[in-house]
Amino acid sequence: MKMKIAFKFFSILIMTPLFIFGPSFYLGETEAAETKSQSSEQSNENIDIKLFTFKPETIEVPVGTTVVWTNSDAIEHSVTNGTPEKPGMSFDSDFFTEGQTFTFTFDKPGTYPYFCKRHNSMRGEIKVVPAAP
Repeated sequence: MKMKIAFKFFSILIMTPLFIFGPSFYLGETEAAETKSQSSEQSNENIDIKLFTFKPETIEVPVGTTVVWTNSDAIEHSVTNGTPEKPGMSFDSDFFTEGQTFTFTFDKPGTYPYFCKRHNSMRGEIKVVPAAP
């Protein structure tokens, strides 16, 4: 029992300054700034596949963004670059089922339409813009 109380007290002592002052309290200003800039350079966007739709259907992201599609339907879907009439070559998840994800990092500016190979009416678009200086 005394060990649990000591652990809780120690945890509060260590964590309170982190919540109040941020990571710079432990890391120093330079390391905290580096951590923040690294995390802002690598961003993720999430798209949910639900009720036979991509939500959101269209997004705009800077170059270097990783998009994560999560299948929330109890049926297989795909995330395939292009259109059913003219499939592209940039990415293709193949079929994945409920709870599974597909990720792709967009490293070139452009407009990337995509669709589901099994349900051709399911379509979306990623607009990739140059990263801000």
